[in-house]
Parts: sequence; C-alpha cells; structure tokens
Amino acid sequence: MFHVLVNTILPIFSIIILGYFLKRRKTIDAAFARTANQIVFNVAIPAMLLNEIVQAPFKENFDLTAVLCILGALGLVLFAGLFCIRILGIPDSRRATFIQSSFHGNIGYMAYAVAYFALGEGHFARMAIMSSFLMVGQNLLAVWALVTFGGGSSRKEHRWTFVRQVIQNPIIPTVAAGIIYSALGFNLPPPMKKGLEILSGMAFPTALLLIGAGLSFGSFHLVAKEIVGIGVLKLAFLPLAGYTLMTAAHVPDPLILPAIILLASPPATITYVMAIELGGDPELAATSVSVFTLGSAFTYSAVLAIFA
Repeated sequence: MFHVLVNTILPIFSIIILGYFLKRRKTIDAAFARTANQIVFNVAIPAMLLNEIVQAPFKENFDLTAVLCILGALGLVLFAGLFCIRILGIPDSRRATFIQSSFHGNIGYMAYAVAYFALGEGHFARMAIMSSFLMVGQNLLAVWALVTFGGGSSRKEHRWTFVRQVIQNPIIPTVAAGIIYSALGFNLPPPMKKGLEILSGMAFPTALLLIGAGLSFGSFHLVAKEIVGIGVLKLAFLPLAGYTLMTAAHVPDPLILPAIILLASPPATITYVMAIELGGDPELAATSVSVFTLGSAFTYSAVLAIFA
C-alpha cells in the first residue's frame, strides 16, 4: 500500500495541494477558479471522454450486471444513511446534506483522474461508460434527499431539478454520444482526434488544481459527528457494497476495479451547490468535500493495493 501511495496517489494529490497553496497566495482567485472550472467541466473532460470512448469497442466495455450492481450499492448506502441519521441524532437541518454526501461522489474530477493515471487508458473507457449511469443515479437520489429532508422550497417547485441537473451535465450526453458512435463502428477523423487529444491534455491537471483551490476546513469542529458518519458510508461502505454485489453477481474481473474507483470517490463539489439551491447545509457539504478529498488518498491507495 505504501508503494502505491507514494508512486501513484501522491503525484496526483501533490497537484491538489499545489492548488490549495496557489489559492492561499491568491494566484488562483474566485474568478479564475469559476472560469477554469467551466472550461474543464464543459470542454476538456468531455473531449477526453469522447476521444477515449469512441476508440473502445462498446460490447467489450459495457456490462449490464456491473451497472446494476453499482446502482444497487447506491440504494444500499441510501438506506444506511437513513438509518444513520436516526442513530447518530443528526439535526434536521443537516440530514439532507448528510444523506447526499454519503453517496454523491466526485466522479468527473477525482475518480477519472485516479483511474486514468493509475490504470491507464485500457480501463478508462469501461469506467467512463459505467460512470454515466452512476451519475444519473446520484443526481436522482441527491435531489430526492434534498427535497425530502431539506429546508428549502416545496417539492413542486423542484420537480424538474433532476432533469435540469442531467441536462446541464455535459459528461452524460458526451458519454452517450461516444457510446452510440462506438457501437456503430465509426472512427474519428484524424484531425478531430488530434484536436480532442490536445484538449484532453488540460483536463486533469487543471481539475486537480481547482480541487485544491476549493479546500476548506474551517467548520470541521462544528460538524465532526456528521463528517465521521459520511466518511464511513462514502469511502468505506459504498465501495464495499459495490464489490460485494459485483462478486456475488460474477461481474468480470476487469470491470470490478474501475467500478470500485468510481464508488470510492470523495463527496462531489456539486453537493455544496445543491445544498444551497435545495435547502441543505452548505457548511457540512463544503467540509465533507475538503476532508474526504484528502482522505481519499489513503482509501484509493488501499483500493489499488488490494485490487490492482
């Protein structure tokens, strides 16, 4: 595990730490972070996904059983979260964000980066295809949790929030377009392929810098109990549930590790945005993202040491 931490995970997280210090020195300010995030999320990462998926045979990289196991693990963690809010006595104002943060992972930045640099391109297409289904499941359950337990507006006012989250997420339609293109057996024209490769090159370095620039730990002492509960559910129980279901369902071995990397991703930055929009607890969301982004260095090291 130490070898994996030093040689695989540490280089990735060194860029995150660099982003944190660049923000502290005001080299990265709020305006730059906002603009760079839009470019990475809407352009660079979709370009990379499209380039990888269209070159991978769809039939060899898609497995319905694996997708169902991943979604089943989400459901198990949701029920575990509902149990924990009662056992731990989570205040009403924090319940929605506690539940959402326990399953809503940072796939687009963290999971993709770890898979790409740790496993290589051969596994990345499999992961990208599975991730699109997981993203839809996460958004659906997140909106349900925030509308059900949040203190915001009425359910009727937010009934289209899930649809909006899916439509505004460029990764999902990009993966869908790549899958269709790959399934039809088409190849990218060389100029387009080269252009996508150039755009892809800025995706992960910039994304990791932005993750570091967004770290914040000021409210940890106020939400320590909730943070511990989220950590157990998100970084331990969710990937373990996914592994158990996939093993029981005899999912092919090459699909298991990419799926576990997806499920072991730390809470997503979007949990903070959705907490503000739908009446959750922004402080709990921001703190859980920061704490477990760094904590995932150790969980990812363990996952890669065991399964790689």
